[in-house]
Amino acid sequence: MGISVEEYKELLKKQDGKVNRGKAVHDPMRQLQGKVNREYGKIFEENVDMICKIYEKNGLAKIEKTPESMRILKYIDNGKFEAVFDKTAQPDFKGVIKGGRSVVFDAKFTTADKIVYRALTDHQREALLEYSKLGAISFILVGFANGKIYKIDINEWINMKQDFGRHYITQTELDDLNPKGIVIPKKGVVDFLNLLESKGKK
Repeated sequence: MGISVEEYKELLKKQDGKVNRGKAVHDPMRQLQGKVNREYGKIFEENVDMICKIYEKNGLAKIEKTPESMRILKYIDNGKFEAVFDKTAQPDFKGVIKGGRSVVFDAKFTTADKIVYRALTDHQREALLEYSKLGAISFILVGFANGKIYKIDINEWINMKQDFGRHYITQTELDDLNPKGIVIPKKGVVDFLNLLESKGKK
């Protein structure tokens, strides 16, 4: 991408405190921030998808990436069309673990030192909560720029304001308050469902 996370954060610090007078102006730093976050998020999702394929190869689970929900605006020709992403997006991954238990989760990545409540859309939160009520393993897998990954149960996410007094959780708080939620790589693989470990014990 041509810019490190550290360089990017320094650019954001320099941008902080600048006040725009009059009409709203084009903010290239905001665009850069969005682009960097999207790229890291895409890589994180691809890595999670790869782990799901490892589960499948070992006969432990069948978990698939949910296609992006799109709304077609205009048909062109030769099978082409113009479309926009639908705001009613589903959770990123759905599947079933060997034995029959359903698993549904969303993968989020942040270059900040916290994960915000609004990282999930209202529709995603409601969907994850509904799956949880029906007995599915339902959570958010959060990746940070320092390489740490956390698994946060949807019910903990929903109670964020009540438990933390605000609509975000810092990485430090996740380290201190939810040590069981930290996903530790085993043999180079982020076994976030602990399926590979259980297989090795059999």
